[in-house]
Amino acid sequence: VGSPVAVSASRYAAKARRTPTDRFTAVGRALTPDVVAYLLSQQRASDDSTNGGWSVRTTNGFPIAEATSWVVRALSRPGTGVLGGEALARGAEWLRANQNVDFGWGSYLGQPSRVFHTALNMLALQESGAGADSLAGAQRWLIDGQNARTPAWGPTPGAEPTMLHTSIALLALSRTPGALSANTMRQTAEWLLERIEPGIHVERSTTVEEYDVPYADGDIQAVFQNSLPHFAGPLALSAILSTGVVDPLQQKVFDSVNAIMDTQLEGGHWELPRSPMRPSVWALWPFVSALSSARSAILSTPRAKAALLFPGCAIVQSEDVAQDLTRRLLIQNALFDWIRSRRVVLALWLVAAVTTGVPVTLLLAGRFSVKDFLTALIFPVLLMVFQVIWERRAARAGAGG
Repeated sequence: VGSPVAVSASRYAAKARRTPTDRFTAVGRALTPDVVAYLLSQQRASDDSTNGGWSVRTTNGFPIAEATSWVVRALSRPGTGVLGGEALARGAEWLRANQNVDFGWGSYLGQPSRVFHTALNMLALQESGAGADSLAGAQRWLIDGQNARTPAWGPTPGAEPTMLHTSIALLALSRTPGALSANTMRQTAEWLLERIEPGIHVERSTTVEEYDVPYADGDIQAVFQNSLPHFAGPLALSAILSTGVVDPLQQKVFDSVNAIMDTQLEGGHWELPRSPMRPSVWALWPFVSALSSARSAILSTPRAKAALLFPGCAIVQSEDVAQDLTRRLLIQNALFDWIRSRRVVLALWLVAAVTTGVPVTLLLAGRFSVKDFLTALIFPVLLMVFQVIWERRAARAGAGG
């Protein structure tokens, strides 16, 4: 029998504390004022259709959904303040205004709708609490874009399905009540679980998603070649655990979580494809999201460990009360074993106690005469004789065996 597979939240937290930069904060902690101020300073403010969006360095101030959706998600977290709320409303409005007529999203209004963009913008609007009408149309677009042969998605409707696009679509749709039935979510989650390979964080076909984004740079029509690095493995794990329709107490789930922790680099991040030596937020968020989802689905407290005994059964132990839990388990097991081995004798003693206690009580209460009391003791005496005979036979049988 192999040793149990262990997943520890504190083990990840210890490694995360060694991060040599304050640019990223721990899961659950509020964003610092400096981070919020920087995000607000980069928001587009104008009188045209670019107002309220965010750009990336290579689009020269032209906002795109790939940047705006992430900032909207960041500002949707508590602790961003009043100014953050105002910027959030403008950012959500930019996303709604740039939804295509087919109800999907591309990089901006008029660009071809893509599954990753649509699902990501849905998550941003869901978390910001805005755009119910936009979400309804996007939900239909995603469902209609599902592969006809499998419960999965590709980068665009009708394309070959991938783990990456199936994961982000499942995350977005599972957060919309009634969008998918429990059976459909289970089929999709199981499709992902079959394809997860612990320790393999990227999917060959989606390691980097590349496509051209034309944009206006003043009077010049420029083209931005977008390259989005993706980690399909951690994202698939997040989708599987977040839906709650698949039992998380499985060997592959535990192996995947352990593999994520084992491959974390000293700086707190993970290796980025094509740029393995460069720390990047792209090589951080999918893994932190997966670990956070695992902690919520498996562990009872942030400082806890889980040991998988067999599929569907695990011991979850809090580090704060580890010794107390172990002591209680040992005492409980010893007590159960003692009762189980002496159940016949204990049953006889119980009957004898009842049949003796009742006559004694009646005698003391004056309801029984001495003659009646002695007569009532005949049955307990017979039980005691039977018990002695039973124990001697059991002892002889044990010696003979």
